[in-house]
Amino acid sequence: MKKIISSILAVTAITGTLLTGCGGVDKDFSSDYVAGIMDASYKGEYKGYMKMTETSEEEAKKLYDSTVDYYTDAITYYCEVYTDDLSEELQDEYTTFTKDLLSKAKYTISSAENGKESCYVKISIKPINILEQAESDIQSCVDDYNKILEDIGEEELNNYTEEQYIELESDYAKNILEALKKCAENLEYKDSIDFTMEIKIDENDLYAPANEDDWNTIDDYVMGIYE
Repeated sequence: MKKIISSILAVTAITGTLLTGCGGVDKDFSSDYVAGIMDASYKGEYKGYMKMTETSEEEAKKLYDSTVDYYTDAITYYCEVYTDDLSEELQDEYTTFTKDLLSKAKYTISSAENGKESCYVKISIKPINILEQAESDIQSCVDDYNKILEDIGEEELNNYTEEQYIELESDYAKNILEALKKCAENLEYKDSIDFTMEIKIDENDLYAPANEDDWNTIDDYVMGIYE
């Protein structure tokens, strides 16, 4: 089957946790809350998150792993790389690449202001631009793959074994990964985006975002996969 560059399909990712509140919403605590979750999610830096949430490193790592999986799925979906057909070694290479990209995430907590019953934390984000940056190289890989299929011919392809198809997919996946790695050496970013998250204390006396979907929005901004 021929390939095309896909549009990004957002996948819900769980990237938040709740924190114990004391009295009113504290803007400094709220800022640290957001920064701690973002550092754990994108950079695998758990200390702040663990201290504030009193969770184990194992739990913090689950947060990071879910973010890595989400971004890897987004990248491979866009590039039409079918990870189920890849060797464990090649899947690990994609995961490693994603971790390297996320380590380059750029964001800062630019301000935090108290409201009546909540706090408004403003986050400045420089979205990673890898997919647009690598678009021409990705398209070249797609064109090369489709040319290989044309040269083989439909009749011969119909007689291909599963192993032969997997070999074709693996070669394509390797070429895509090399193209992405090449661009990542001089990674570009999109224009900065400011996003404000409202933090409140919920009915269980826990710090939480007023809108849980905000975490998904922030993920997509950081990773540059919003539309």
